[in-house]
Amino acid sequence: MIPSPSDPIAFSLFGITVRWYALIILTGIFLALGLVRWIAARRGLDPDIPLDIAPAVVVIGIMCARLAYVLVKGDVFFRNPAEILNIRAGGLAIHGALIGGALTTIYLLRRRQQPVLVWADLLVAGVALGQAVGRWGNWANQEAYGRPTSGWWGLQIDAAHRLPGYEGFSTFHPTFLYESLLNVLNAALLTWIALQIRPSGRLRPGFGLGVYCVTYGLIRLLTESVRIDSLKIGPLPGATWVSLAFVIAGLWFAGSRFDRHGRSV
Repeated sequence: MIPSPSDPIAFSLFGITVRWYALIILTGIFLALGLVRWIAARRGLDPDIPLDIAPAVVVIGIMCARLAYVLVKGDVFFRNPAEILNIRAGGLAIHGALIGGALTTIYLLRRRQQPVLVWADLLVAGVALGQAVGRWGNWANQEAYGRPTSGWWGLQIDAAHRLPGYEGFSTFHPTFLYESLLNVLNAALLTWIALQIRPSGRLRPGFGLGVYCVTYGLIRLLTESVRIDSLKIGPLPGATWVSLAFVIAGLWFAGSRFDRHGRSV
């Protein structure tokens, strides 16, 4: 069995509590930046560009992730508006972060007259790695788990964190772990793709971005089929609808960035 942390608080400093969730998210961001800079250096790009745009992208991405989460769970925050800004306790919608971060990245890269699609192939590899690490924040908060399971890999959830109707179960599918492992593989695949793209060849700039949309969409579709806390829009969870859109858009875009004749671009 996978144990859950007994305390979501990592430490307190000058009266301010720092949660494991926040530390894990920050670790994911730093590792993502490190990977993107490494790929950039291998590709002959300026590895300082990611550092220049990272602060704005991270801040706006987190804001959009929180906004999306608040909108989806509006009834909860309507009763407790003071909790809207308490992101240390969890509650970030990754699709909101992806959309907000992507729009900010496009704007900043264009201001610096940088090739957006070239950088996109590098950045999605870092995003996948950051997601792989960040998902452990759900483990720290005992949230976003799946259906009950008696398997040896089951995640132990304290009674206080069990969802209504599941109080009689103690172990659940560790969907955070499923998504984390799949995102590690995704990051490896996207890193390989980013290193293969050249000015001339079959893989054109932006191909990695299209692949990311497909692979992450499929990863999220898989985990959403197991989770029990997802809010639905119609017959399906909201994240499922967005993930389906990611897959469809990614298939189209990746296909448009693949040149079977290997012409220069």
